[in-house]
Amino acid sequence: ILAVEQMWAFYTGLGLIIAGVGMLKPNISTMVGGLYKQGDIRRDKGFTIFYIGINLGAFLSALIVGYVGETYGWHYGFGLAGIGMAAGLIQYLAGQKHLTHVGNFLGTSKDDAEKEAMKKPLTKIEKDRVIVLFISFLLVIVFWGAFEQAGGLMNIYASEKTDRMLMGWEVPASWFQSLNAMFIIFLGTSVALYWANRKLKGKVSTSLFKMIVGLIIMGTGFFFMTAAAGQYESNGSSAMYWLVLAYLFHTVGELCISPVALSYITKLAPLKYASLMMGVYFAMTGFGNKLAGLLGEASESLGEYTIFTGIAVFCVLFGLIVMIFRKKLEALTHGAEDNERTMNEEAEGFELADN
Repeated sequence: ILAVEQMWAFYTGLGLIIAGVGMLKPNISTMVGGLYKQGDIRRDKGFTIFYIGINLGAFLSALIVGYVGETYGWHYGFGLAGIGMAAGLIQYLAGQKHLTHVGNFLGTSKDDAEKEAMKKPLTKIEKDRVIVLFISFLLVIVFWGAFEQAGGLMNIYASEKTDRMLMGWEVPASWFQSLNAMFIIFLGTSVALYWANRKLKGKVSTSLFKMIVGLIIMGTGFFFMTAAAGQYESNGSSAMYWLVLAYLFHTVGELCISPVALSYITKLAPLKYASLMMGVYFAMTGFGNKLAGLLGEASESLGEYTIFTGIAVFCVLFGLIVMIFRKKLEALTHGAEDNERTMNEEAEGFELADN
């Protein structure tokens, strides 16, 4: 519908995308968690593979749809996106036979334990875990409020203030959006493997620790944008490598927080509220996107240098503050991640937190 060049089509298309994303993202994310038994250390790595798949599409879309949009018109790009999503739907339907025990409606479950879990009130342990999740969502809001400058302020900066000439050819500004996805494809499994090995060695590698580290790393990446803005003020343009370095740090930070947060929810969320808590997580990313927009608007009066530096300093400091209280927060999980190990059998049903 967005391929139609009419204002009614624009709002109708956005409305359908919002409804579709609302039904897709929370449920498919909890389904990934249902592929692993409780305590399986491979869960985080599984979410990273899932995340790589998402970003493979993001990488191709930034190159193909971005090029078509800039060259021929954005409505042609929207049309291409529709074709790609139709192909994805066909692939999902063809592969659904492999997911017969995952993502089923628990209200009609034949499992007595699942039926009981749906009816009884939350226990003290489950309530504590929900509290931890909501506190961790503060990290999510701050992270995405900064990270989503990629699609706004950093993209505008790449278009207007970056020297994009490469061997006599101007690199399309939209192509910088593919850097994040490309780094995720290349680094995703390595980062997940690093954390898994760290866990097996008995070193601190809890989900909350990963998320805090991810926020700090991502915030550090904005110091490269501070350098870019300073170079622009001095020379009238800035080099592309500042953007590349910033996206690299942002990607490593994202790999430590985003797929980990999805996995964390499937570990802690009470069974009957699994998809709801996942939906709350995505709502928090929405608040982060709104924050990102406000920061982008503020750059018009404060300047990019101030905004980039402010984001970097705040993210690092906020991460360090949460790190101070990390152990107290993790105590409220009641050992949800204490006995993680490698398991060779897949989960037959949809399992989340202990009851």
